[in-house]
Amino acid sequence: MQQRILALAALCGAALIPGMAVSAENFPISYTSVGVEGSYVDSGNSRNKSAVQDNLDNYLEGGLNLTHQFNPNVSLFTQASYAEPETRVNNVDVDLWRFSLGGRVHPGKFRLGGWRPFGGGGYSYTNLDIDGGGSKNEDSLYLEGGLQRMMAPRFLFEAGVRARTELEDGYVDGQYFAGVHYLFNRKFPAAPRSDIAIKAKAAVAPPKDSDGDGVIDELDKCPNTPQGALVDADGCAKELTREIRETLYVEFEHDKTAVRTEFFPEIEKLAEVMRQYPSSTILLEGHTDSTGPASYNQRLSKSRADAVMKVLIDEFGIMSARITTTGMGESQPVASNSSPEGRAQNRRVEAIVSGEHTEIMKK
Repeated sequence: MQQRILALAALCGAALIPGMAVSAENFPISYTSVGVEGSYVDSGNSRNKSAVQDNLDNYLEGGLNLTHQFNPNVSLFTQASYAEPETRVNNVDVDLWRFSLGGRVHPGKFRLGGWRPFGGGGYSYTNLDIDGGGSKNEDSLYLEGGLQRMMAPRFLFEAGVRARTELEDGYVDGQYFAGVHYLFNRKFPAAPRSDIAIKAKAAVAPPKDSDGDGVIDELDKCPNTPQGALVDADGCAKELTREIRETLYVEFEHDKTAVRTEFFPEIEKLAEVMRQYPSSTILLEGHTDSTGPASYNQRLSKSRADAVMKVLIDEFGIMSARITTTGMGESQPVASNSSPEGRAQNRRVEAIVSGEHTEIMKK
């Protein structure tokens, strides 16, 4: 295993040899990568530790990496690595497994001769299995820095150094590493369009006016204008507001408040107008002839207006909040009270629908 780790480190380190044809490919703005890493760990800081498992000689370590770069500036780094160091005391063999998780920060556009610098940090969990001496787990934090370069469209080379601090005993190890990553799920920024290409396209294709209102799409703030509508300079339809007013007469029998069914079709037409114009309201005015006391006729006229309101609500579904009733008594006759025919005309409810309606002006 030690020979395999050494070969892996030599392979990664070869990319640093001057004169190799390493191209300066553009970095994707995001990607996922898998890679291999070889490293040399300087464990000199643990030399004075009394525990056998802490007093490791310098060693080579190999790892497998998984990286995801979210955007040009931030990436997530994970690693599983293995090494076979020996202790300085008695040269006892140790199997070392390490699992690391951390983040990296990259400058978006800054380069050092085609190399992209990075810095980061994270957490490492290490398991040490000492030959004949049990095992130990360690928690540590690390900081790292290095350089990266695209070797080919899908291959990235990196090299750098880590400082790892063991949390329980406080010793610090140095790690010098180099690795190669294979990239997939790559995303690149959209290619800029040249001014020449834009002008050429404009010369070939006339400005679009999708809704045919005479204002091109680029300037049209109101797309999908109805055909034939008058529009302003922004392509928005010009509107006209007009008043809605409808009047209804419902006649009643002498001294009665019941609405006769023969007037239901006329009331239904009025309800249809109110449904057509949802913002409209209705005023129901009750009237009587001059028969009987004026105070009684006042109450009777209000009851007749309320009866018509009940028909609008119960039969035709008009909301009560849109209806107002009032009693006018015998104060506003429309015919003479001296004849039976005139008194019949005066026993009535007048309904007045009012409101405003906005409609699009046509050419």
